[in-house]
Amino acid sequence: MRYRKLWTLCLPFLLVGCIDFGGNRKNDKVEIIQEEKSPNGQYVATSFSCSGGGAAGYFYFNANLRKAGEELNQLDVLMGKHKDWKAFAAIEVRWIDDENLEVSYRQDESPAYKENNAVKIESKYGIKIHHLIKKEGP
Repeated sequence: MRYRKLWTLCLPFLLVGCIDFGGNRKNDKVEIIQEEKSPNGQYVATSFSCSGGGAAGYFYFNANLRKAGEELNQLDVLMGKHKDWKAFAAIEVRWIDDENLEVSYRQDESPAYKENNAVKIESKYGIKIHHLIKKEGP
C-alpha cells in the first residue's frame, strides 16, 4: 500500500518528463537577411535564415512572399520540397515591378537534392516569381 501512494505521487512527474518541449517551431530562430516591399507596397519579399530543432537541429536559408502586414512564416517558403533543408544559399529578392519578383540564389546540385530543388513556387498572389540560379564563382 505504501508503494502505491509513492507511485501515485511520482507518476505525474514521470509523465511530464516524457513531453517533448523542444519540438515547437515557435522556438525557431529566424534572421531576416533582406526584405523588400513591392513597388505598390502590397507585398513583402524576404530572404531569411532559420535554425532550431534542438540537438538534432536544422539550419536553412529560403525566401518568403506575403501580404504587407502579415508575419513571416518560416515554413511558407518559395523553394524546396523539404522546407527545412539547407539546399539554397546567397538568396536575394528583387522586385521587377508590381507583378514580377526575381529570386536569385545558389542551390546544392548534388543528386540527393535533385527532388527537393525541383519544387519552386512559380506564382503567388498573382505575382510571377522568376527563379535565377546563380553559378558558383571562380
